[in-house]
Amino acid sequence: MSTAISIEDRVTVHRPPSHEETARLVERVHQIGGVLREHATVADRNRVLPQATVDALESADVWRISTLKRYGGHEGGASMLLEVARTVGYYDPAAAWCLVISNGSVMLANRYNDELLDEVFADGPIKAASIFAQPQGTASPDGDGWRITGKWPFASNSSHSDWALGILFIKDDESAPSQKVGFVLMRRDEYEVQDTWFTIGMRGSGSNTMVTENLWVPKNRVITFEQLMGSLSEQDPTTTFGKRLTPHLTMSTTIQAPSLGAAYAALEYTTDLAGKRPITYTHYKKQVDSGAFVQNLGATSIKIDGARLLLERAAAEIDAAACGTIPMPLERRARHRGGIGHAGHVLVESVNDLCWLHGTAAFAENSLLGRMWRDINT
Repeated sequence: MSTAISIEDRVTVHRPPSHEETARLVERVHQIGGVLREHATVADRNRVLPQATVDALESADVWRISTLKRYGGHEGGASMLLEVARTVGYYDPAAAWCLVISNGSVMLANRYNDELLDEVFADGPIKAASIFAQPQGTASPDGDGWRITGKWPFASNSSHSDWALGILFIKDDESAPSQKVGFVLMRRDEYEVQDTWFTIGMRGSGSNTMVTENLWVPKNRVITFEQLMGSLSEQDPTTTFGKRLTPHLTMSTTIQAPSLGAAYAALEYTTDLAGKRPITYTHYKKQVDSGAFVQNLGATSIKIDGARLLLERAAAEIDAAACGTIPMPLERRARHRGGIGHAGHVLVESVNDLCWLHGTAAFAENSLLGRMWRDINT
């Protein structure tokens, strides 16, 4: 059965969704917030998102943020994904992590050619997984396709994905001084998920290991690192907004969203209880009666806000660049990568500070603050 669509049917957009559309998605997340938070402990216990969480996110319409408009998606940029995932992270950081990985993996897949995308999205938006940090497999020529063997650990959302990308070495020229790095795009029935994710935090992300051996895929399922991560698409005036997003910086920015949401949840939890909890071995009947406590709580709040501003700045510039055909200059990318890394450190420091302020009750197994602490540190 042919899944090709005509060029005329391939909708091209030039800008990210409006702030109003993002706000509507955020509101839908808040509407399912109770379900997300209730099942967060189930995800933590079972080391994978429960179907109830997956379905709730589906009902909120957020799995398809990065899917192109032509395939029924929002074709959202970095700002939409950051804001929506931050809101999900407020209720369940592991769910937010899977949401970012899925949409980020779709964003990577968007760099493949249109004919293949017509096949991948023939039935509409998909959920996806990816490993793009370190080559863990090989692609060897075989007739009109490739033979793929690889093992990709820490593949978040792999249990709920329809398609997945794996980074690998392309062995098409044994005489070359170094092997080319590329990516393979695989259907869910073409790789196995091995249960290897045993951690103290972010347990619900289900970041297990994807494995395939001697898998044959057609030629167009493997592309080079430069084709997927390079700037050619970012300079193409004829392509759509979702294909012009810079992949690596977008992923680096939005992957901080779960920690950002969790930090705000931890701050609210600590603040709400500060009017009820005493400070042990002191005369303070309520933590808020202590000037030192209030000062430190305020300082922590500002640190979290600062991290948010750095991430929002990066996301806004990513979207602005994708509206045009001039790739973001290297020095701007470097500045944002520095800000993103700083934001990550600040969020860890902030939740550590909140645990000191709240007290040892934070480390009870059923403490929301304790779970946020484990997730952010992980």
